[in-house]
Amino acid sequence: MSTTPPAVPGVIERARVFVRPALAQAVARFPSGLERVAGYYFGWWDADGTPVAGRGSRSLQACMAMLAAEATGADAEVALPGAVAVELIHNFSLLHDDIIDGDDIRRDRPTAWVVYGTGSSVLSGDALWAAALDSLLAVEGPAGRLAVGELNNALTRMIHAVAREADFDSGASVAIDDYLSVCEGKGGALLGSAAVIGTVLAGAPAAQAEALREAAHKAGTAWQAANDLENIWGDTALVGKPGFQDLRSRKRTLPVIAALQSGHPAAEELACLLKGDLDDTDLVRAAHLIDAAGGRTYAQEVAREHLARALNLLDTLALPPAVHEDLIDLLDFAVTRRPRGMQAN
Repeated sequence: MSTTPPAVPGVIERARVFVRPALAQAVARFPSGLERVAGYYFGWWDADGTPVAGRGSRSLQACMAMLAAEATGADAEVALPGAVAVELIHNFSLLHDDIIDGDDIRRDRPTAWVVYGTGSSVLSGDALWAAALDSLLAVEGPAGRLAVGELNNALTRMIHAVAREADFDSGASVAIDDYLSVCEGKGGALLGSAAVIGTVLAGAPAAQAEALREAAHKAGTAWQAANDLENIWGDTALVGKPGFQDLRSRKRTLPVIAALQSGHPAAEELACLLKGDLDDTDLVRAAHLIDAAGGRTYAQEVAREHLARALNLLDTLALPPAVHEDLIDLLDFAVTRRPRGMQAN
């Protein structure tokens, strides 16, 4: 795998610089063993604690909180506690998600539970969760209380989405609308709440962020659909994970669900193939069958359509021109993983 971090839009890099010192301060309060796990996961150092310029979080949620504050005309600094909180929660969820899924690679290197063990990784994720709450509880007045409530709302939606997704892997038929609802919860709930948190910390009413929240939800659905595609056909250097992870575990992702329900002759062979363990040859065959049955095309259309809806919603908002462009860059990059102007052909 590539050791060079992928290119990011300028606004993402600005968000990373904005949030990094406060993130480092939060993690430095952890017991040393948990601090090492968290810093490794953020890409700050290698397994033995040696500083590296590693591939870390894309910082999408932190960027959204920052831009939501700027959309009100406020200085980004007022949103810093929220940007820290959502970035901590995002990485908490990924730490635990890697354990649940048994994934052994993320961001081009072994996942934290592989390096440090399951117990340390679970506790480090819990510490990130607690630190996120601390960040917002330090904000005095109604804005802080609203922000904490919004963060909890996002967590609840994320947990419910992951629980529902686990039910999909039982082999029973999955309704596409149900799966898209899970996509929104997994991919869009925290991004949408980041918009509300940044807005209320800037002193604006939460209702002012509802259209931006909805845009984030649409982008989140597109993001999850694109992620499902990446896990089968993606560029592993860009994604930071090996290919076929979801297929190997026979997960019911959007391309698979659409293919199985297509009525195409390939769907029957695919269903039989997914009942057993898959070797490398089977994985390649399964990917071909999903494509032949239209699952790949269907998921691509979902990603394109929901991203277009998200960007159209931005056009309905009265935003400062620079913030509008930055939000387009953010949502587009969330789905495509490439800055505008560097899109794949």
